[in-house]
Amino acid sequence: MAWNETLLERPLRRPFDNETRQAINAEYERRKHEMPLPTELHWHQTEPKFTLESKWLAFVGHFTTEKLVVHARLSLAAKLMVTDDHRRQARQVISEIADSLEL
Repeated sequence: MAWNETLLERPLRRPFDNETRQAINAEYERRKHEMPLPTELHWHQTEPKFTLESKWLAFVGHFTTEKLVVHARLSLAAKLMVTDDHRRQARQVISEIADSLEL
C-alpha cells in the first residue's frame, strides 16, 4: 500500500516540450549520485509525466499547460520515517532544479 501526497505545485515559466524532457534527463544523470537511495527515472509514453522511483518512495511529476505538480508516493516504511524537514528539503531541491532549467 502506498500513501500519496502533493509535494509541490508551481507555475511554469515555459511550456513542457522535448527540450525540457531532455534537460530533465540530463540533470538526473548529472545529479543521481547525490541521491541517498538508488533511483530510476521513467517517463510516461504519451503524457508529460515522469516518475523518479526508489525502493521506498517515488516522486511523480506531471506538467500541465500552466504548472508543474510533484506528488510523493510513500511506502509504509517511508511514511513512518519521513519528516516535515525531509519534505522541505525535497521541495527545495525540486525548486532549485526547476529554476536552473527555467521551468
